[in-house]
This record gives sequence, C-alpha cells and structure tokens, in this order.
Amino acid sequence: MILRRPRVQIAGISTLDDALACEAAGVDAIGFTIGLPTGPHNGLDEAGAASIIRALPPFITPVLITYRVTAAEVVPMCREMGVSQVQLHAPAEPAEIQRMRAAVPGLKLILAVNVTGPEAVGLARERARYADALILDTFDPATGRRGATGLVHDWSISARIVETVDVPVILAGGLTPQNVAAAIRRVRPWGVDVHTGVERPDGTTDPNLVRAFTAIAHATPVPVRG
Repeated sequence: MILRRPRVQIAGISTLDDALACEAAGVDAIGFTIGLPTGPHNGLDEAGAASIIRALPPFITPVLITYRVTAAEVVPMCREMGVSQVQLHAPAEPAEIQRMRAAVPGLKLILAVNVTGPEAVGLARERARYADALILDTFDPATGRRGATGLVHDWSISARIVETVDVPVILAGGLTPQNVAAAIRRVRPWGVDVHTGVERPDGTTDPNLVRAFTAIAHATPVPVRG
C-alpha cells in the first residue's frame, strides 16, 4: 500500500509574520480570505495580500479564498495578487468558471461544498465536473456562514464524497490539532484546511497551534487511491 501525507492549508492569514510562521511550520498552502459577504477579513484587501505574497519564499502556495463568483470580480483579484489558485465559497455558474479559466492561464479552482446532509454527495459530484479540487466545509444555519464556522460536520458523508468524486478533496470545518488526525483517518482526504482552529481568542493566528496542526496532519498518512 502506498501512503501519502495530506496537504495542509492555513486560511485567514492577514500578516506577513503569520504567513512566514506558516511557512516555517511546513504548511503547504496559505489562504487569503478576501471578498467575504461582510467585507475584508481582518482588514486585508488585494493589495495587502499581494504584498505578503511577494515576500513569501518559493514552494509555498498562496490561495485566494473568496465568495465572489463572477469572472469580472475574480480575475482582477487574481491578477493583482499574482495567484492562480482560487477557492470559491459560493456557487459559481459554469459559464463564469469557464471565463475565469480563459482569463487566468493555469488557473486551479477549488469549489466549496457545504456538508449539510446526504444531499451533499450529489452536489459534490456535480461541482467536481468543473473543479480542480473540492473543499468540504460546514454551514452554520445560525449565522449563515459557509466557512470559518468552527463547527464540524458529518465526516461519514465527507468520506462518501472522497470515495465518489475523481478530483482531490480538501476537508475543512471545525478542524483543530486535537481532532485533525481522527478526521484524516475517517475521511481520507487529499488535504485539510483550518482557519478558526488555529486562532487565538482575539482572532489572530497562533503559530504554536499552526505548528501542532501541521505536524499532526502530516504525520497521519492516507492510502493513495488507485
């Protein structure tokens, strides 16, 4: 049996110090949350993210995480930030996805699926047709948030999605250093994403939690699908 380590993305990064702490911890990707329904995350905008990205060393992937879903909105963001990896947390029309791909050479699109119940399996199959990867996240009906909820969802449904679709699957939703190993063993995702699970009470990123999360995730290998 061939095993591989899951990739790790830390989302919600808004300062260069936090980004460099992630790089030092061995993180694979850093997510910049911009274009959220309530505005920029921690005051970060495209220009601020671009300045952080320019200062990063090689071999760490910057990812734009946004709720904007039209090419007219997303393409200028990609160009200003200098990114070709985009995570869309709201539904995008296939025609808009096609326009994004035409405008950004080498664009990789990660489409979100909120695991609210068994119906998420069919939704994942549909979105996988247009995605380079899927991210499985939690919907919080109390707040209407579709990510960064701090809540876990039914991992058995996520495991079914991993078995069903033909694109890489990233698991998110309420992950922490305490539960990420169990989540990986249950779901067997290609990668894991964490946001609130590595933050301090004031919402800033805790480098100690980032190191712990990354080390545990990387030490919990999953079988390669054949």
